Amino acid sequence: MNPGFSERTFEFCFNAEFCQMLGGILASHPHIPSQQMEKDLGYDVEFKIKQGQFTGSIFIQHKVSSYAEVRAGRNAEFYNTHNGPYFRFSLDNEQHNTLCALCRTKGNAFYCAPMFHLSHELEAHFRAQTISSNSLLLDPLQVGEIKDNNRHNITYGPNGDMPTLHSKIRRFEKSFRANNKEELPIKRKQISTEYLSELSEELIDRTLESKFRESVTDKVYRMRPIQRAQFILGRVYHVSWILVP
Repeated sequence: MNPGFSERTFEFCFNAEFCQMLGGILASHPHIPSQQMEKDLGYDVEFKIKQGQFTGSIFIQHKVSSYAEVRAGRNAEFYNTHNGPYFRFSLDNEQHNTLCALCRTKGNAFYCAPMFHLSHELEAHFRAQTISSNSLLLDPLQVGEIKDNNRHNITYGPNGDMPTLHSKIRRFEKSFRANNKEELPIKRKQISTEYLSELSEELIDRTLESKFRESVTDKVYRMRPIQRAQFILGRVYHVSWILVP
């Protein structure tokens, strides 16, 4: 069964609750509505970073999942993995490997996926502020980079159990509940103007070597480091970037 809400809607609802819980700010996200807002956000974040109050970066790729209740046809491998109903979302290999790289060098990167799939469930969790407690965070480094061009999926059980990368099965060691900030393994690193420059350069280099290389235009090169990072994270890799104190 396909999800009853869009990735954009889930991302908006989750980010609002997650940032409030962590006391963080949303430095970039895939759906900035206008160039002026993008420019204003860049100046605002740059100003706050210069105040030296942030010690961690969290990069999140939001996913909405389909839900299967019965074993049928091509889903046999997924169903058998969980010995019952499961959630599933698909991956983009380049995005996955970029998340792995960010997690190694620049902070934490996670897939974020809900343990629900119906629109009325999203509305109920949004009103009750329980979206984060019903969402999984998965560290891509636990399954490592993808070296082939095959199609890959991640599945997990109805309660978030046994998260698994397919097609060649790799198990995640552990999943994290987004509302449990005490257990989140946040890597601490001072977020400074130097950090911004390093992040911007790393993202440019990775993108030039990827299928997204045409996204790096002269206009992108003319941007300030903060704007380049925001543009490539949000518009190219569809990743939300959250700064935490």
